[in-house]
Amino acid sequence: MFKLVNRVYLLALISFYSLFSFKIEGEYFLVIFFAIFSFVSYFLILQSQGLISSEFYKNSNKLAIKVFLYLFVFIFMENFISYYYRDNFFLFNESDSITYHDNVLGIINMPFLKGISYYLSFMGFDDLGIILILYPLYHIAKSNLILNLFYLIVGVITANSIFSISQNFMTKKYAFLASLSYSISSFVVYFHGTGLKESFMVMLIVVAFDFYYRFLKKGDVIYLIVSILFISSIMLFRPILVGIIIGSMGLGSMLSKDGSFWTKLFSIFIFIVFVAMGGALTEQINSYTTGGVDTLISARETQGGVIGGIFFTYTVNILSQVIGPLPTIISMSKVGTMFYTSGLVYRVLLAFPFWFGVVHIYKTKSEKLYPLIIFTLMEMAALAYLIDGLELRKSLPHMPFVFIIAFWFLDKYDNRVIKFKKDKSFKNFFWSVMITLVLMIIYWNFR
Repeated sequence: MFKLVNRVYLLALISFYSLFSFKIEGEYFLVIFFAIFSFVSYFLILQSQGLISSEFYKNSNKLAIKVFLYLFVFIFMENFISYYYRDNFFLFNESDSITYHDNVLGIINMPFLKGISYYLSFMGFDDLGIILILYPLYHIAKSNLILNLFYLIVGVITANSIFSISQNFMTKKYAFLASLSYSISSFVVYFHGTGLKESFMVMLIVVAFDFYYRFLKKGDVIYLIVSILFISSIMLFRPILVGIIIGSMGLGSMLSKDGSFWTKLFSIFIFIVFVAMGGALTEQINSYTTGGVDTLISARETQGGVIGGIFFTYTVNILSQVIGPLPTIISMSKVGTMFYTSGLVYRVLLAFPFWFGVVHIYKTKSEKLYPLIIFTLMEMAALAYLIDGLELRKSLPHMPFVFIIAFWFLDKYDNRVIKFKKDKSFKNFFWSVMITLVLMIIYWNFR
């Protein structure tokens, strides 16, 4: 099925760029060239990796080298294009990136603690993490490029942690492919180059789950402590995620029939933490909902987020989380979206193995995967409820786990661990779903 997904991906992208070529204008030719080159490169790498013998996948160093080189080349290309058109390195996403940039420049000459105190006097706590990263980096070079170089390392660490997590559930080959397909996807590369906080935040989430699974496997409490430290640091980026992560780990442990003494003790600890965090979590939820459902909808209407009525808006947001977010193929008004088209198309196609993975993980009682599923579904539901389901940036925290769960199913199906009595009917259903997904992307781009 992995090969079939890649085949559909190739045919879909060729169809998309042929179908929407009429939208191309000469002004942003370099961006369109980059988007097409990104799609071709991504396909060739995934396709070639699927043909390599299993021995290749035993060494994580090979994964690190591939990810590092790919990120280096493509982030360099993105920055060249950004500077060519905008005279900056923020990849057509200047709003928050320039805010972080300017805020750090405003405190760079202050002593560290005084600078942070000054920053917190007018900015929120949930963006402090990126300031703590940029402050020392800007002492080396006062440019977004230094953060890009730092994110090369972040990208490699994230890739290795995804590989490490995945090996708990699948063969090394598919663990390698899951990590590689996520780590070099265009939307990941794009956020490594924008100057935003998401790349580091996602790394913290993935590494936290990595050490949590090491704790489950080896029973060494030190791994749990390290995991908790990484989870705690997410407070500096997006505090509500801390509650979702802790809840997914705790609920996953409670639902598991197996587990060591420390695992069961951890479940009790999670329950206590949730009770203790009740007030803080309620405050965070209220801050995202602006006080309630009515005020949330009112705020989204003011922001232009409610289109075609509330029911239609929620339907689109739910659908976007179930299969997307949906990609924009060519747009001269939203140029930045074209940087990450190819990766989002692949993510949409992975919706099929992802949801089949969710169902079969439940059917086969693959309890180790429960925390990842719970986290992913909880965040998807939250984003749809908050009418943020269309925003790729908000969806990034759970995206690595979509890839892991999808590749878990691909691994089990391709290695005939999961079988269907009517395999031909299943394959016909597969093609029907794939065609539907492609048509939905086409409809989305004609809207």
